[in-house]
This record gives sequence, structure tokens and C-alpha cells, in this order.
Amino acid sequence: MTAIAIIQDEHRASTSVIEGLRHMLVEVAAGRIPVDHALLGAMFHYIETFPEKLHHPKEDQYLFKRLRERTDEVSAELDELERQHVRDHQLVAELAAMVQTLASSKDAPAELAATRALEPAVQAYASFLWEHMGREEGVILPAAQRHLNDADWAEIDAAFRKNRDPQFG
Repeated sequence: MTAIAIIQDEHRASTSVIEGLRHMLVEVAAGRIPVDHALLGAMFHYIETFPEKLHHPKEDQYLFKRLRERTDEVSAELDELERQHVRDHQLVAELAAMVQTLASSKDAPAELAATRALEPAVQAYASFLWEHMGREEGVILPAAQRHLNDADWAEIDAAFRKNRDPQFG
């Protein structure tokens, strides 16, 4: 069940990036540090790229699909998590527009205003993401351990090994 360790590692990596971004924006909004546009861009690129293009599709196509085939015990939870994957995409698009506004700010007051708008949006996104990951780790992974067989895990493990997190190994 290598996939479980990979999923948990990917969740920790996403949490680290979101927490770093959240902390940076709090400090910028409070006037304690300037905006580091390169760091902001790198963090946001990770948020846009990794969960959306690698992590969520693997969960949907492999883990969730196999679990649905083996049990209906967690069908409602899987439905909700799949809705949350769609919502995650929408939230990231909204954040991207706010990051672009910040990046294109022409002066210090505009930059501060954009940061102060972005900071609570990132906090709300972080809360959404933590709740989502908690559902996966607290409900779905234990159900998968109970219901999936060795052949299921072989396929799921292979899929998760194939696209390891580009930022963290």
C-alpha cells in the first residue's frame, strides 16, 4: 500500500506550501515584509499544478474508482470528495485572478490592497483543503485498507509512484 504513504506525503507537501503562502501573506498584509513576487509565483504555480494535474486525477481514476467497485459503504463520501475536487479547481482559478491582480499592482497601496484581499481568500482555501484531506485520510484511506485487494493496490501503487510530486521528490 505504497499509495497511502504517497497520498499522505502529497497532502503534507500541499499543506506546507499553503501554510507558507498563508504565513507570507499575513506578514505582507501586516506590513512586516515586502511581497516576494518570485516566491509567491513559485508557491502558486505549485498549487495550480500539482494537486490539479497529478494528485486529484490519480485519486479519482484509481483509488476512488476501485473503492466504488468494491463497496458502497463510502459512496456518499466519495461523491462529496469528487465535488470538492471540482470546487478546488474553481477556488484555485479565483485565487489565480487575485494573484494576478497582486502581481500587476502598480504601486505600494495597490499591492497592499491586493495582498489584504488575497490573504483571507488563501486562508479560506487552506481551511477547505484541510477539511478535504481530513476526509480522505480519516474515511477513504481506512475504507480502502478494508475493502481493496492486492491487485487493486498494485494498480493504485503503480499510478501514484508514476507521478511523484515534482517539488518534493
